[in-house]
Amino acid sequence: MKPNVIFLACCLSWVSCQVPDNFLMDNITNLIPVCNRENAPNHQIYCNGPILEAVMAFELYHDSKTFVDKPLKYPPQAVLDKYKDLFPTQDDVNKYDLQKFIDENFYEAGTEMQSCQLDDWNEKPLKLMSIADPNLRSWAFELNLIWKSLCREVDPIVRNESERFSLLYVPNRFIVPGGRFREFYYWDSYWTIKGLLASGMYDTVKSMLLNFIYIVEKYGFIPNGGRVYYLTRSQPPLLTGMVYEYYEATHDINFLIENVGTLEKELYFWDTHRMVDIDIDGRKYQMYQYRADSNSPRPESFKEDVELTKHFTKTERKQKTWQDLASAAESGWDFSSRWFRNSVDMKTIETTNIVPVDLNSFLCWNMNILSYFFDEINELEKAEEFRNRLGKFRSHFQKVFYLKNESGWFDFNLRTGVHNIKFYPSMASPLFTRCYHSLNHRQAEKIFDKMEEKGAFKFVGGIPTSLQEDTNQQWDFPNGWSPLNHIIIEGLRQSESPRMQYKAFLLAQKWILSNYRVFKKTGVMWEKYDVIGSNPNVGSGGEYTVQAGFGWTNGVVL
Repeated sequence: MKPNVIFLACCLSWVSCQVPDNFLMDNITNLIPVCNRENAPNHQIYCNGPILEAVMAFELYHDSKTFVDKPLKYPPQAVLDKYKDLFPTQDDVNKYDLQKFIDENFYEAGTEMQSCQLDDWNEKPLKLMSIADPNLRSWAFELNLIWKSLCREVDPIVRNESERFSLLYVPNRFIVPGGRFREFYYWDSYWTIKGLLASGMYDTVKSMLLNFIYIVEKYGFIPNGGRVYYLTRSQPPLLTGMVYEYYEATHDINFLIENVGTLEKELYFWDTHRMVDIDIDGRKYQMYQYRADSNSPRPESFKEDVELTKHFTKTERKQKTWQDLASAAESGWDFSSRWFRNSVDMKTIETTNIVPVDLNSFLCWNMNILSYFFDEINELEKAEEFRNRLGKFRSHFQKVFYLKNESGWFDFNLRTGVHNIKFYPSMASPLFTRCYHSLNHRQAEKIFDKMEEKGAFKFVGGIPTSLQEDTNQQWDFPNGWSPLNHIIIEGLRQSESPRMQYKAFLLAQKWILSNYRVFKKTGVMWEKYDVIGSNPNVGSGGEYTVQAGFGWTNGVVL
């Protein structure tokens, strides 16, 4: 029998069984784990180590994330010592005793968080009361009610005994996406906050922003989400955009005065950790890319990452692939043909070879907002500094990403030296962030025409994440996602073109009605939707089953 077949037979019995070599990380040199002793005293439980490897190899849980979300009952070193006493080597592990050990030493996932009260929640917010259609107004009230079920706060014990938890402590309440996403997530929160503001929940928004401020001050950046295993990757940098939305709704000048320095600090993280040099037509430019600091399997998808690379003969290729997987997760698009060399083969992922148009659009927006914020608080020299920086960056952005003959902004590939001219909603991100000259109306219209020409707007349920079929990736056709539909719709709406503004209205109407129909059919809101066919449906694909909730979906609709 082949080794993997033998191991599978062992997994289905209670005999001891050697953990396969491809799950063992100790023999890999130059491995950079997703957390370490400097930022996580429990790193040998939740980020690497023999317990993690054994649990994933024996597939104790259908979802890899379940184990790494479980709180410890005892200090991590005590649990490690007990494990080594019970299983002196990884050859001594059997599934029955391993499961018993986990049950005796870990609590259930999610028990370190509590549901919370939303003191600023109102059954019928004024903005929602103004919706003319009675059916849509009633639905909006139902979505407004969901906020109460998604509110969480961290048990104070996490602050006092942090080594027993993979959860990162934050001091205030927050809204979670829903489903397996039990903790805070970074870029999700922008659209969640937009929805909360529509519900008039300014205090809850401020609490969430203060949590992010706390995290930046502690770690120097905002991780992908609120777990130690996310500490080597971020997500699309939208904190400054969140503060902008809050300030426009409240004019809370004191919040700006107190926290604008932290927004600068987050930008500094991207300046110092995610910049890359690009050579185009003999000129050098500096742009940003998604580039996680780790090159090891992601704990929340450990089994999947190991299985993907098990036939790779070179360790260096495994490590590069693991970094590219984590970097794609940093992008928020995990996973998409956008990151693959061969668009249908995930083994060809090359995220760190790609300079993405949307990331650079978001950071362009951050520079613009920071200039505005410093004007607002009368720090005029800083405002001018960011205005000058924005002007230079926006000019370079056009030279790097805009292809005149293709009438669009496209990702740039460092390996090939060419752009990816396939349709992805990211090509509309500069319209959303206004990272182009506001007087260049024709450029915006050409991008709109290009998206229409590619067929992006023809589907009944909304805009798909790509037109690349048969990848089975969740950030590809036929799935449509709320944030990406919102980015395109808002980008068109903000233009000076009546034609684009009218298309924005039609696309918004299409997205709202498709969400409404699926809600009426299933009773819940979903993270993604299948936009093709005569009737919109729940989305599919990816590493986990489709999740209900759902924070950013509700936010975009409201």
